[in-house]
Amino acid sequence: MRTGNEERKVEDIKFLKAQLNQQLFMISQPNEKVMEAAWQRWDSIGKPLRSLGALERAVVKMAGMENTVNVKMDKRAIVVLCGDHGVVKEGVTQTDSSVTKIVADNIASGKASINIMAGKAGADVFPVDVGMMGEHYPNKEFQPMVMCDRKVAQGTGDIAVEPAMTQEQCLRAILAGIEVVADLSTQGYEMIGMGEMGIGNTTPSSALVSVLLNLPAEEVTGRGAGLSDASYNKKVAVIEQAVKRYWKATEDSEIPDGPFFKIDAAVELMSHLGGYEIAAMAGMCLGGAVFGVPIVLDGYISVAGALCASLINADCTAYLLASHISAEPAAWKVLRNLHLEPVIQAGMCLGEGTGAAAAMVLYDMGLAVYRQMETFDDIHVEPYETTQKDRRMSK
Repeated sequence: MRTGNEERKVEDIKFLKAQLNQQLFMISQPNEKVMEAAWQRWDSIGKPLRSLGALERAVVKMAGMENTVNVKMDKRAIVVLCGDHGVVKEGVTQTDSSVTKIVADNIASGKASINIMAGKAGADVFPVDVGMMGEHYPNKEFQPMVMCDRKVAQGTGDIAVEPAMTQEQCLRAILAGIEVVADLSTQGYEMIGMGEMGIGNTTPSSALVSVLLNLPAEEVTGRGAGLSDASYNKKVAVIEQAVKRYWKATEDSEIPDGPFFKIDAAVELMSHLGGYEIAAMAGMCLGGAVFGVPIVLDGYISVAGALCASLINADCTAYLLASHISAEPAAWKVLRNLHLEPVIQAGMCLGEGTGAAAAMVLYDMGLAVYRQMETFDDIHVEPYETTQKDRRMSK
C-alpha cells in the first residue's frame, strides 16, 4: 500500500505527463504546399538545378516549418544546456565534474568557443543550468549571456550502477526544454541551435543510442575529449554495464497502453540512462515542432536527445536541421535513423553548440542566394528542365 508521499509523487508524474501530452497535441507537419513553392523559387533562379545541394533542401525545410516562402532566420539563438553526470566517477573522462561549471560560467561570461563562433554566426547565446552540481543560479529568466536556472537536480546518478534520475525529474527536464523554445519564440527568435556542456555526457548518450538502435557498446562509443586506450576500454565496459543494468531493471516492467504510452517508454529509458541536458534537448526538439521553430542540432549529445524525442513523437524530426556529423562513431547512424542531412563534415566534437553556429553561417549563404539571386527570366536564359534525378534530390 502506498504512503501519502508516494501517492503525491504518482499524481505529480501523472500531471507532468498530461502537461507534456497537451504540448504534443499542438504538433503539426510542415506545410508541404509552401515547401513546393520554395522549390519553385529555387528552380527559377539562374543557376544549375539543385546545385547548392543540402543548402537548398535546408531552406525548403525552413519554409515548411515557418509556413512561408519568405524564409527568415534573422534573429537566432544558441541554447547551451548544462548538467553533470554521476558516471564520471567510473573513470570515463579525462577531467572531473568541476570542469562543467567552469566552462558553463565561461560561456555565461562570453569567453568560451561557442561565444566566439556564435558571434560570427550572429546568434545570441543562452546558457541554461538544468542539472549541474552546486547551488542554484539567481537568474530565472532566459537572457543572452546570463546563466538561467532551470536546475532539476544536482547531477545524475551513476548510470553504471543506478538510474540517472527519477521519472519525475526526467519529465521536468523535458518540459524545461520545451519552455526554452516557447520563451525564445515569444522573444522573436526564428532559429534556435542546441548546445550542451556536461563532463561525461558522451557516455549516457552512447548508452541511449546503444539501446535505441540496438548496437553494441563498441559501435557507439568514441573517445570523447581524447581518452587513452585504457580509458576508452573502460568507457566501453561502463556503457555495456549500464545497458545491461537497464535491461535487467526493466525486463519485468510492462508499459500500459494508453495516451502516455510513448512518453512512458521514452521517460523510462532516459530516466535510467540519460542526463538532464539530454532530456532537455529532447524537450527542445519537441518544442521546435510545437512552436514551429527550426531547431539546429549540434553534435552527438544533441542527436541522442533528438533520437529520444523521436521516440515520444516522430513528427518532431521535421523541425530539426542537422549541422554536422560528429566525430563520435555512431553519429552518422543516428542521423540516418532520423532522416536528417548534415551540411558539415569536419571532424568536429567540441560541443557547446559550435557545430550549430557553423551551420548557421552556411544557411545564411544559402538563404542569401534564395532571396537575392536573379531568375532565368531576369537574365534571359532558358530555364533548366527538372529531371527525375532533380526531383529525387529534393527529398
